[in-house]
Amino acid sequence: MDESGEASVGSFRIGPSTLLGRGVALRVLLFSSLWRLRACAYAAISRVRGAALPVAASWLHLRNTHGVLLMVVLFALFLRKLSGARSRAALARRRRQYEKAMLRAGEADFYDEELIRDRLEEIRRRREDGSLRDVVFCMRGDLVRNLGNMCNPELHKGRLEVPKLIKEYIEEVSTQLRMVCESDTDEILLEEKLAFVQET
Repeated sequence: MDESGEASVGSFRIGPSTLLGRGVALRVLLFSSLWRLRACAYAAISRVRGAALPVAASWLHLRNTHGVLLMVVLFALFLRKLSGARSRAALARRRRQYEKAMLRAGEADFYDEELIRDRLEEIRRRREDGSLRDVVFCMRGDLVRNLGNMCNPELHKGRLEVPKLIKEYIEEVSTQLRMVCESDTDEILLEEKLAFVQET
């Protein structure tokens, strides 16, 4: 600022800064008002519509074989595109089902599914019977050894989760272990519980 007390004002933009905005602004300035601009735009659209509508109507007339052929071809292309999308979706669905089936088939090679299913039913039945000694006896044999080859490293390689049957078995065993540890009955003493947990 000068000592004379005068302030300098920098330049600032007034109006549009893009080329399109400037073109519209110039067009508005050339016409005396927006009403006149709107009337000219409407007249231009009417002229284009008036010229294009008879041409389109003549092409779509039933006596014009080229127009009818064009409509049939466009409709056939539309139907082909539509059916192609459906067939691609069906193909993708079949591919996913095949991959799941192959994954399940591959899993069955790594563990004994029937043995694990039988043992799962057995430990569930023993839990429902309510005898803690039977539960401990049944689980002691299963947990000490590799039941049905569940510990096979190939079964767990490259997978984010274990097979559903093994997961159910693990959940049932966890439930029964909690049941044994939290029981307050005289059927199993504390020393027996500790020995069971240390063995397994």
